[in-house]
Amino acid sequence: MTERVSRTLFQELAKTGALNISSEEGEMLRTGLNEQLEVIGQLEAIPLDRDLPPVIHGNPYPPEVRCELREDEWKPFAAPAEIIAQVPLSRDGYIVSPDTVSEKLETRDEK
Repeated sequence: MTERVSRTLFQELAKTGALNISSEEGEMLRTGLNEQLEVIGQLEAIPLDRDLPPVIHGNPYPPEVRCELREDEWKPFAAPAEIIAQVPLSRDGYIVSPDTVSEKLETRDEK
C-alpha cells in the first residue's frame, strides 16, 4: 500500500487542526486515512461509462410526500450569560476566539 499521508504531512495537518492527540492515536488515524485513500483509489479504477449518471444518495422525497418548509423564526435564548460564562474568553457579551489556529487564546485563568 502506497502511503499518501506521510507522518510529516499528518503532523502538519494535526498541528493546523490544533489536534491534541497522542502519537499512537495519530498513527492510528494516519493509517486509517491511508487505508481509506487506498479504497478510494480502487473505486476510481473501476471502469464506468462516461454517460452513467451520478447516484443520488439518501431518500428522494417527491412533492407528494415532502414536508412543507417552515419559516425561520428567531427565538432569543433565555439566559445567554450562562453560555458566555462557560467560554474561555469573552468581551462585552461576545465569545472571543483566536484569529488563527496557531494563535494561543488567553483564558480567564491566565489574566
